[in-house]
Amino acid sequence: MIIGSAGHIDHGKSALIAALTGSAMDRLADERRRGITIDLNFAPLALPGGATAGVVDVPGHEDFVRTMVAGASGIDLALLVVAADEGIMPQTREHLAILEHLGVAAGIPVVTKADLVEPDWLDLVLEEVAEWLGRSPVAFEPPLAVSARSGQGLDQLRERLARRAAALRPRPGADLFRMPVDRAFSLAGVGTVVTGTAWSGRIAVGGAVRLLPAGRPARVRSIESYGSTLEQSEPGARTAVGLAGVQRDDVRRGDWLVAADAPWLATQALDVELFLQDTAPRPLLVRSRVRLHLGTAEIMARVNPRAPIEPGAQGLARLVLEAPVVARGGDRLVLRSYSPVTTIGGGRVLDPEPPRRRTAWPASLAMSDPAERFRAMLERRPLGVASAQLPVLLGLPPDSAVATARAEPAARLVGELWVRDAVLAELGLRALGALKAYHRAHPADRGVPLETLRHGLRAPAALVERVLADLGEGGRVRLAAGVATLSGFVPRVEGGDAEIDRVVRILEEAQLSPPSLAELERQTGRRDVGAILRLAAASGRVEAVERERWYARPALDRFTAVLAELGRDRLIAPAAVRDRLGISRKFMIPLLEWADAKGITERVGDGRRLRNA
Repeated sequence: MIIGSAGHIDHGKSALIAALTGSAMDRLADERRRGITIDLNFAPLALPGGATAGVVDVPGHEDFVRTMVAGASGIDLALLVVAADEGIMPQTREHLAILEHLGVAAGIPVVTKADLVEPDWLDLVLEEVAEWLGRSPVAFEPPLAVSARSGQGLDQLRERLARRAAALRPRPGADLFRMPVDRAFSLAGVGTVVTGTAWSGRIAVGGAVRLLPAGRPARVRSIESYGSTLEQSEPGARTAVGLAGVQRDDVRRGDWLVAADAPWLATQALDVELFLQDTAPRPLLVRSRVRLHLGTAEIMARVNPRAPIEPGAQGLARLVLEAPVVARGGDRLVLRSYSPVTTIGGGRVLDPEPPRRRTAWPASLAMSDPAERFRAMLERRPLGVASAQLPVLLGLPPDSAVATARAEPAARLVGELWVRDAVLAELGLRALGALKAYHRAHPADRGVPLETLRHGLRAPAALVERVLADLGEGGRVRLAAGVATLSGFVPRVEGGDAEIDRVVRILEEAQLSPPSLAELERQTGRRDVGAILRLAAASGRVEAVERERWYARPALDRFTAVLAELGRDRLIAPAAVRDRLGISRKFMIPLLEWADAKGITERVGDGRRLRNA
């Protein structure tokens, strides 16, 4: 369990955690000199019953709220601290708003410095805190009065924390590993070390990882958690990872450590559901500039709402980021105004990698049911959702994401893409229409090359091939040799077989010196000689040796026979071929290259030899 503190400056958060854990919180000299917490501090907390929790101490000063948000991300339980001698203060309210926007499920209100006030006053503060927090979506327990100096209430607080830790559901281990980095430093004998709370999944010593958004590869040299050396990390635990392959200056707070083979991507656009506080000074309009806090990162962003979002309201929007971030469906975020800097709202990620073009915003996108959200992802991506991206898009472990997709009756897995049946059906109709149009325009061609069809349908190759296979199995399309044809279609030319015979006869008479395609068109007076030759080639009567020159089959058989005779016991010299057949170099060189391509001969120096000799 990860416990995070929150509350106004000088309300005793660091003293409380130091009293609970026995660890000094203000590790920086500047913190000790100024008497305030500036950066995040961490300590393990041994709980009754043997469990160990991680504790994050955050700054309370308004100048360090960005640091507080970084520390509060990923916590399981909040200790909301209120000093008995001051009560609820401005930063107490802002920290509570941040906890609510981050979706922290539960909290314990702790009224500190109980030894400094009279019992009657303490009761009033406890009552005020309980009434105030009763309106919060965070499930707060009744407030507890404590004193870090006298020890009052600390044992009761430990007991409450132990009960919470025992009741907490463990995070699934079979998930994609992701850890937002909150500290990075160098350690002698280890090298670069990064720390954070592992949001999901596991990594092991020796495993390959990446640092995003830069994408730097690294290898896990060591893993520690709560002072213990581990071979494998645990989700939801404070973790320090020693890395090989990166320098300390390559890492900063806001980076993400992920498993190298996991499909995490750094994105600069997020489709989100936003909640604007009623205390926000103005509505969110198109291109409103805000500060986005997600994980340990703070990033400037522009808001493009579907409609203006008024204070106290919620709405859908696309956030266009000025720097990349790593996000997952369901991630919680905090929004702060650009200037003056204050918390104005928060929200959750609906689509972490939204399509760039104008896209649909189905109502199911904002639903919590994974099946509904899967349907929304399919609607937003008509040409398919990559199976590997489902855990990121849906915010589920891989097994659960695949199970959600398989349970959808109106979707199919085609190759590595999940696609709606309706899309495949529509693509099939378009394919049939394209084939009909092609046959009308090119009646002599035997069909449409598959590559031409894919390009015309503007769909991934796997979808086109699946659709054509379905049409083939249904008897509506024939597929052969990379060509698609409507069933029942017969290639034809004007004049029929008589015209095909006439063109083939011209080539047969020309033997090994045939006319070019252009010359044939002039000789026959037809513009469709190419189509006629392709029809003749389908029955083996002619063959293209060059792109613009075709030969009759008897001529090619004669040429092959001469090669076999000349190459029976020696290399074939081009001059010998020329002399035997009486053809010029213009025809002989392409014929020799054709023989090489057919595997009849192979080139050796300036000559050829038979491959089967």
